[in-house]
Order: sequence, then C-alpha cells, then structure tokens
Amino acid sequence: MKKKIISIPPTYFYLCVVLNIIFYFIFNEYNLIKFPINLIGILLLVPGFNMVANSYYIFKKYNTPEKYLPAKCLVKDGLYKYSRNPMYLGGIIILIGIAILISNIIAFFLPFLFFLIMNFMFIPFEEEKMHFEIGDEYIEYKKKVRRWF
Repeated sequence: MKKKIISIPPTYFYLCVVLNIIFYFIFNEYNLIKFPINLIGILLLVPGFNMVANSYYIFKKYNTPEKYLPAKCLVKDGLYKYSRNPMYLGGIIILIGIAILISNIIAFFLPFLFFLIMNFMFIPFEEEKMHFEIGDEYIEYKKKVRRWF
C-alpha cells in the first residue's frame, strides 16, 4: 500500500459542523427556513447519530480500529449488512439535519462536500486497505453490500 492518509474522516465532519455554525452567523441573510419548519432537521439528527453510534459500537465489539491501524476482522453485522460505510452515511444524514435546523442555504452544500471527500478520498483508500488486509473475504463482501446503502 503506497498511499498515506494523514487526517481522519471525523476531522472533515467536525469541520463541516463548524462551518455550519459560521454560515449561520456570518451569512444570516441566507437563513431561509423559518421556525418551526426548521425543526424538521431534528428528525434527521436522531437516525444519523444512531447510525454513527451503532456502527462505532459494532467496531468496539469486534475490537476493530476505527483509525487506520491494521484491520483485525471484517465487520459484517448490524448496519454493515446493508452499507459498507454506515458511519459516513450517518455523518451525511447528521449534516443534512444540521443544515435544515440552522436553515442556511449555503449549509446544504456541506453534506455534499463531505460525501465527495469520503467517496473519492477516504473510501477508495479504505477499500484498498481492506482488500490488502482481509483479501477475498472483503471482495465477496463488496459484491453483496453496497458502498452507501
């Protein structure tokens, strides 16, 4: 494996959350969704946090590192039966919920940006790493389970 990833995905997620707050206060003329309609965003925060927390719990259950340490096993339980990246998917759902909640139209670009960074920067690296470390079992898993949902 030749590529090295210096940062980790949560860094980009937290950066998007901070940018949401900045957009809310600095570009408040773009805060278009009014109260109480903006509270619909809470309906997305709950399942998004649930996806991230459940995925993290499953990693801990199998003593699998969530950072870029060598994989100990291939996790296929829980949400990993349906998505190879439920933590990232949960993060996108959270960012959409925050965008609705803060009601800033600019903030709606952040979930898309997070998706692009994960899909084209991190996931290919992780998939190559898993193929190298787990081998054919991971190839079979990729055939059965979609990248996102």
